[in-house]
Amino acid sequence: MSPTRIPSTTLRALTFLACSPVLALVANSTPTPEWKDETQLHSGTEPPAATMVRYATAEQARTFAPSSPFVRSLNGDWKFAWVPKPADRIANFWKPEFDDTTWKTVPVPSNVEIQGYGIPIYTNISYPWKNPQPPLPPEDYNPVSAYRTSFQVPADWQGREIYVTFDGVNSFFYLWLNGQKLGFSKDSRTPATFRLTPYLKAGDNLLAAEVFRWCDGSYLEDQDFWRLSGIFRDVTLWSAPPTRIRDCAVSTHFINSNYRDGYLEVLTDVIVETERAKAIAIDATLLDPSGVAVFANKKIGQNAPGFDKSGTVLFGHTVSAPQLWSAEAPNLYTLLLTTKDAAGKVLEVIPTRVGFRSVEIRSGHLLVNGQPVLMRGVNRHEWDPELGQVVTRERMIQDIRLMKQHNINAVRTCHYPNVPEWYALCDEYGLYVIDEANIESHGIGYTEDQTLSHKPSWGPAHLDRTIRMFERDKNHPSIITWSLGNEAGFGDNFRATYAWLKQRDPSRPVQYEGDRSFTCTDIVCPMYASPETVHNYAALPRTKPFIQCEYAHAMGNSTGDIWAYWRPIYEGLPYLQGGFIWDWVDQGLRTPVPASRKIELLENARSLPLDPKLGTFFAYGGTFGPAGTASDGNFCGNGLVSADRVPHPGLSEVKKVYQPIQFRAGDLSRGEVVAAHWGDFLSAQDWLAADWRLVADGKILQQGRLDGFTLAPRETKTIAIPLAPITPAPATEYFLELSFKLKASTPWAPAGHEVAWEQFKLPLAAPAQAKAAPARPLTLDQQPTRLIVRGPGFSAAIDRTSGLLVSLKSGDAELLAGPLGPHFWRAPVDNDRGNKMVDNTPAKNTWTPGGAGIWRKAHETFAPTKVTVTQPEPGRIVVTAVGPISAPRSEHRVTWTFLGSGDLLVESSWTPEPYLAVAEPPRFGMQTTLRTGFDHLSWFGKGPHETYWDRQDARVGLYTGLVRDQYFDYIKPQETGNKEGVRWLALTNPAGVGLLAVGRPLLSANALHQTTDDLFCATQLENFYRYQLPERDTVTLNLDLHQRGVGGDDSWGAQPHTPFRLTPWPLTYSYRLKVLAGGEDLSALAKQAVE
Repeated sequence: MSPTRIPSTTLRALTFLACSPVLALVANSTPTPEWKDETQLHSGTEPPAATMVRYATAEQARTFAPSSPFVRSLNGDWKFAWVPKPADRIANFWKPEFDDTTWKTVPVPSNVEIQGYGIPIYTNISYPWKNPQPPLPPEDYNPVSAYRTSFQVPADWQGREIYVTFDGVNSFFYLWLNGQKLGFSKDSRTPATFRLTPYLKAGDNLLAAEVFRWCDGSYLEDQDFWRLSGIFRDVTLWSAPPTRIRDCAVSTHFINSNYRDGYLEVLTDVIVETERAKAIAIDATLLDPSGVAVFANKKIGQNAPGFDKSGTVLFGHTVSAPQLWSAEAPNLYTLLLTTKDAAGKVLEVIPTRVGFRSVEIRSGHLLVNGQPVLMRGVNRHEWDPELGQVVTRERMIQDIRLMKQHNINAVRTCHYPNVPEWYALCDEYGLYVIDEANIESHGIGYTEDQTLSHKPSWGPAHLDRTIRMFERDKNHPSIITWSLGNEAGFGDNFRATYAWLKQRDPSRPVQYEGDRSFTCTDIVCPMYASPETVHNYAALPRTKPFIQCEYAHAMGNSTGDIWAYWRPIYEGLPYLQGGFIWDWVDQGLRTPVPASRKIELLENARSLPLDPKLGTFFAYGGTFGPAGTASDGNFCGNGLVSADRVPHPGLSEVKKVYQPIQFRAGDLSRGEVVAAHWGDFLSAQDWLAADWRLVADGKILQQGRLDGFTLAPRETKTIAIPLAPITPAPATEYFLELSFKLKASTPWAPAGHEVAWEQFKLPLAAPAQAKAAPARPLTLDQQPTRLIVRGPGFSAAIDRTSGLLVSLKSGDAELLAGPLGPHFWRAPVDNDRGNKMVDNTPAKNTWTPGGAGIWRKAHETFAPTKVTVTQPEPGRIVVTAVGPISAPRSEHRVTWTFLGSGDLLVESSWTPEPYLAVAEPPRFGMQTTLRTGFDHLSWFGKGPHETYWDRQDARVGLYTGLVRDQYFDYIKPQETGNKEGVRWLALTNPAGVGLLAVGRPLLSANALHQTTDDLFCATQLENFYRYQLPERDTVTLNLDLHQRGVGGDDSWGAQPHTPFRLTPWPLTYSYRLKVLAGGEDLSALAKQAVE
């Protein structure tokens, strides 16, 4: 194919033409202050350009050395003063003679609110001030920060042009040098560069900045994040020779249809002094990923083909069979551009990473290097729990490593351009990036008469932000899509930005979710489409791929049934290419626990002491400021990882769904499984080693390595596991486990890191377990209020009124601190709060998942109409309690069967009244409280992390731990700690005395040091944290048939998917209890046949 070229218009002319409306409006500015005028965008700033570092030698440049003789960081402590509103601005502070000796200092970069100046405010949609009236920012509370710092110019910079670049200032700032006003800038997420040369002096130079927390531009920065301000990105002093490369655009294409031979195109914008125009020479050298020169010292400047006297230099070169860049194999070349004077002296060397890759849309699919790729994506806000919106290199690398380790291959920079280094790291480690312009005006509205995207006066601002994003980031191979912005309506201003990007960069697609007409988006990229919508998209011929820009809202305990979105993809339906989960990290601010603070839970008004073990907590919206401060609470807690990057349990599910090797059962009786490779470029055997093992009762019985297997991308193959013959033991389950691990260490994980896994239960006919020793006789003591049953090593009591188990002893040791009885309620997760599960009133004439609050106290209304007891044989006593539950109307029956073996069989059944309009119960099970000390938990089931009905991709195994460790610290307390697929579970004290529960066949179980009501009440209070939650000495134990799934399609109405909700039909389940005296083999006891 012929190479796709950058438009022939020069780089400088394109930038000027695109920005000319801005420049014209600035030139014709009105007396309106710049910080409240949407038509005045920048003054005194340099045109936007690609991120470049200038070096003195090729040796420095080729390694991207962290320091350059031409660069000085101005990060550090700056003198600082703060006032609460513009009317209080400090006069003349920018003058050198101003006395700042009483000023304090703040670190640059930083958010001033994190430093104690002003209030950290979190809102999602609404603007953080009352009565927004674009373009006017608030004036009664709109803090203004004054900064001062001094620097000296290195002596060896004499004769060079000197600049300062602010990578990010929120939201507007004026800048002075030595008392001379240099200009101003808006757009907090792209750089502002000012030329300093004319105003420099020998010795100390004073740089002063005045930063407004909000300006007219803040109406375009209404993203779902903390509203913080200040100089929060790097400030850099740098120099360049008078004749120099101002900007450089690098692109790669393929010159044949098999994507074999690449074409490198370099377009540079050169600043040329008239008298010395012929003196400059530019050489180009290209190094391959191993550092070997592909070509060296190619003359692309004076007297070379492509040299233009205007200062634009266009150079192209064919590269035979380059190593391609992709997220799986991020091969990077290094381009060195060397500027020399007439004598051949090197003036500067500029390195640029180059990735040979193409992006195109063909036949309704997004292709990278000619291959359809799956976006296993996530949205990522820039966030640090201590620093706020200041992100360090270490934190960025931590994020990338965690993402890659969990099979995430794509990131959307929601909803603004990230720090420049982020893209370099994505280039290096291998992540696909959607780069998004810093445009969101959600709080103004979407209709044509509301949206700023349809107002002509806001057109230059929309275009300017798009241009600045593109020009800074254009050379990064990791960026495969541009995004026009987020949740800002749709109008002519977006039509203009789309047209500009398509002209300026035909090599990448452009997307925008807000364009529901799909005329200005190359990708159908909705938010929170249902699984049905996803599936239906593939039913008709399409010309555009379907990739959700946001889906699977991961707020709190969430990410249920992500499989519903990926199952049709793995079934091979066309056009469906993944999506981006919302979102990566909880935006929690690490905050000290107050010295003394108590809170009263709802209803029972208990006063809770603080937990002294918790020195800090992660604060969300509403924690700071006086009453009435704008806040959207914990809606900033949507992460797959906590603020300190501790993975949420749901991230394990994401890793499983996203894993590139997917498995299904073949003929398991022959040890056959089917593996499908959903990676895009690398064959599995090239980077993965495959192991297998046979396990039973948590023990490895056989294991081996699959040597010689091959699996190409998009290939499906049956794999035969060389299992030795198995003689099944009685009542034993056998599991075949596969594990695909990294063969060699990578920058993001060590060798042996597990990429994909599966576990299959083998269909073996295990013989029945021999029945336990003959039952010993039981004694029954029928007291007026209790039925007392005594047997070998235990005694139990049933209350004759409630029909519930109220006592269970191992020897003389009482286990129960509360009755074991029916339970229908669970503490809400964040999604439950959004879908109104906690409401008390269900919809009329329907069985509905909303309004389930009626079930919270339903167990208290169980009133048996009869409690019967029989002893059909000496070793069996049967107690049955049956009666109505009055709210809502239904019947519950519980049968207690005591056996002479020391076992207690429990059967619980529930029957709703036919045709009753009632909310679905969130849970059907039984609950009790165990006394202090029984906090050692063992279970044979899915683990080790918590699992739920719609999120249970975890291995069945034998696990142990403390009860307190089953609580996961979500940013806001909620339901947590559940275990699915439980074969048996035991709670014991250090001596092994305790209780064994055995599913018949399986249980959903939960053991915590908090009660359901503790957690429920915490969810109902506006600001409630872990440190305010009691950790009781007792243990609340739930033994359930099911509790509803956690859901996660969204957090403001979507229910868990239907297969993971309790139906309006009669429900029955059973389990077995046995008291433990200490020292027993729990697995053997669980297998024991009792009937």
